[in-house]
Amino acid sequence: MTRWFVGKVVYRTTWLGFKIGRLAVRIVPHRWLFAISDALASAGFALSRGFRLTSIANIGAAMAGRMDRGMASVTARRSLRSFFRACVEITVALESSQSQLRSEMPIAGGEHLDAALAKGNGVIILSAHLGNFFLVGTRLAIEGYPVHVLVSPPRDPRFAELMDDVRLQVWQQTIRARPRRAALKELHAVLRCNEIAVVIADEYKNGHGIPVPLFGGIVSARRGPATLALRTGAAIVPALLVRQADDGLKLIIERELELARTDKGQDDVRESILRITRWLERSVSAYPDQWNWTNIEWQERSDLVSAAKQPKLQGLSH
Repeated sequence: MTRWFVGKVVYRTTWLGFKIGRLAVRIVPHRWLFAISDALASAGFALSRGFRLTSIANIGAAMAGRMDRGMASVTARRSLRSFFRACVEITVALESSQSQLRSEMPIAGGEHLDAALAKGNGVIILSAHLGNFFLVGTRLAIEGYPVHVLVSPPRDPRFAELMDDVRLQVWQQTIRARPRRAALKELHAVLRCNEIAVVIADEYKNGHGIPVPLFGGIVSARRGPATLALRTGAAIVPALLVRQADDGLKLIIERELELARTDKGQDDVRESILRITRWLERSVSAYPDQWNWTNIEWQERSDLVSAAKQPKLQGLSH
C-alpha cells in the first residue's frame, strides 16, 4: 500500500512538474529558470544528507591527492547543480525546435560515429550519468540518426509510460531494460538494422557483475554492454553531452572503443569491461563536477570507510 501510494505521488508530481515546466519555459526567461534551478540544487544539497555525505566520501576517496575535503564538497555541490540544470534543459528541449537545439548543442567527433556505422553492425553509444545524459539521444536524433535509448523503467506503469512519452517527444525511442529477454531481443534487432542504441553504463552497485578496479578501489561492473557488443559485432562509441564553462552543452563523440575480440569468451568480456571502466575513469576525472558520485558502491575501499566516519566530513555540508 505504501509503495503504491509513493509511486502515485511520484507520478503525479512528475506529471505536474512537466506541465508547469513547459508553461514556465514559454513565459519565463530561461536564465530565471536556471537561477531557480541553481537555488533548488543548493537547498537540496543542504537537505539531502545521504547524497551529500556519500558523494563527498566517494570524491575524497577517488580523487585523493587531487582534491582536499573542501574541494570535494564543492565538486559534489556542483554535480547536483548540473543535474538540476539538466532537468530544466529537458523541459526547454520539449518546447524547442530541432534547429534551435542543433545550434545550442554543437557536436565534436561526429566522424567517429559515422565510421563506426559504416561497418554495418550497429553502434552502442556508451554514455554515463554525466553532464546532460538525458539528451544524448536527442542530439543524435536531430542529425537524422535512428536512436533507441535503453532505460531501467520505473515500477509504476503510468510513470514509465509518461517518461517514454517524454523521450518520444524529444525524438528518442525507448527500450525498457525489463523484462530482460524482451530488451535483448529489441537491442539485437536495432543493431541488426545498423541503428544506434544508447546505453548508460556507469552504475557500480554490489551484486552480480565482474570485479574491476576504479579509482583505486574495486567495484562490480555490469557485463551488459561488453557482452552485447561482442555477441553482435556492434561498435562501442563513447559519447557525452558535457556542460561547458558558459553552461552550454556540447556533445563529444570519441573514437570507437576497441574491445578484446579474440574468441576467448569470458576473458574477452572481462578485458572489454576493464577498457570500458578505464574510459569512465578518464571521463569522470575530466569532468568530476558533472558526474553522479552516488553511483559507486565499493567492494573494497578501506580508506573510504574510515573517511566517512570522520566527524569533520559532516562539517563540509555547511
